[in-house]
Amino acid sequence: MKKIIPLLLLLTLGACKEPEIPATVIRPAQVWTISDQATTRNGVTYSGETKAREEADLAFRVSGKVITRKVDPGDSVKAGQVLASLDTTDLNLNINTARASLAAAEADFTQAKTELARVSTLRRKQFIGQASLDSAQAAHDAAAAKVASAKAQLKLSGNQASYTELRAEQPGIITQVNIEAGQVIAAGTPAAHIAYAGERDIHIRVGEATAQTLQTGALTDIKLWSQPDTVFQGKVREISPATDTTRSFLVKISLLNPPADLRLGVTADVSLASTTTEASHWLPASALFQQGQQTAVWVVNADQQVQLLPIKVLAYHESGVTVTGLQPGTKVIAAGVHKLSAGQVINPVPYDGTDAERSRSEAGA
Repeated sequence: MKKIIPLLLLLTLGACKEPEIPATVIRPAQVWTISDQATTRNGVTYSGETKAREEADLAFRVSGKVITRKVDPGDSVKAGQVLASLDTTDLNLNINTARASLAAAEADFTQAKTELARVSTLRRKQFIGQASLDSAQAAHDAAAAKVASAKAQLKLSGNQASYTELRAEQPGIITQVNIEAGQVIAAGTPAAHIAYAGERDIHIRVGEATAQTLQTGALTDIKLWSQPDTVFQGKVREISPATDTTRSFLVKISLLNPPADLRLGVTADVSLASTTTEASHWLPASALFQQGQQTAVWVVNADQQVQLLPIKVLAYHESGVTVTGLQPGTKVIAAGVHKLSAGQVINPVPYDGTDAERSRSEAGA
């Protein structure tokens, strides 16, 4: 009996022992260190695309079946040129119906007019009462209204028949065609897109800091990739008041002295004068993290913990972004930013540019 009691005591003490907590795994993270050398220069260069000043979607004003399509993307068209046409069978029937309705209305009006003249004569001779004259006058007015309505309907049917031909209102270049012969389309459906002849713009996208300080009318230097040795002059014409899905602002720049053979879609480099006095630095684009409406990055402190730091994006480049709000020596997480949480401890490793692709692959897996 004495041996059983110590054994039970040992079992009880063993059951009260707390389980061991597994050690937290500290994952490695690629880190980009901000250098002492700022990237602010006399100007910043953006890549853009040549666009027409005025563009439009062209559509039929009536529904129908496409009979002919006379243009292809890239074709130059003149004002009034027919681009496509619809089947007019049903619309021609509407015209015939409207003509028949007009003929019937005119016959009724002729009869009502004759009857009004007869009743008016009888009324003057006191052979009938005023009520009969009023009735004849009302019938005459109703017949006249039906004639006017029938004429309007005939004109409407004629207009609709003319809408079966899609024409270019101004000269330009067809950049897109969305219809084929035999296709049935609804009224208002874009059938083609046209870039009208005339002035050309360069479209670029800039960051928030640049958009806030950039002014319309500012002069720029433009180099076309097709003519790299020639510098053209441009002027900022329009700055978008809001960002798009890329979280950047669209800026339209007018070409002041465009070459005569300038083609749409040509890539151009636009040099803007420096619009900020803050030191800016380059970062990999994979380092950006969107926190609500604010762009931020994850920075690493002395304890290897990460925290979000708001920044401003000055420019988007093919190889990265230019930002402000970071001090030299700051360590920034350069990839996998959507897998972090505030206060998380990481094992920093130098950024080699490969983890961004791996992170995207893991996210899609």
